[in-house]
Amino acid sequence: MNHIRLYDLFRRELHLSDDKAAEFVVAVNDISGMTFDTNKDQLATKNDIHSLKNDIHLLELSLRKEIQQSKEDTYKAIFLAGFVQFIAILGSVLAIIKFMK
Repeated sequence: MNHIRLYDLFRRELHLSDDKAAEFVVAVNDISGMTFDTNKDQLATKNDIHSLKNDIHLLELSLRKEIQQSKEDTYKAIFLAGFVQFIAILGSVLAIIKFMK
């Protein structure tokens, strides 16, 4: 339907012959088809989106695991630092007591 309108437009408004108008319609059709084919490769398919969702889900699980491991490491470091401080304070108190005797 659009080809007929283009043909009529080129023939009537631009005063082209029937052959020239037909050639111009074919040329416009070829150019628009090439443009669509070029852009078609950039479109995402349902499979692409599904695969991306799976990748995001795996990344989320991995990130949660890393966050949990980081929390555990932080708690261990805090406990170890507190324990070392306790031993240092205990040693200092014992040294003061021994020095006072």
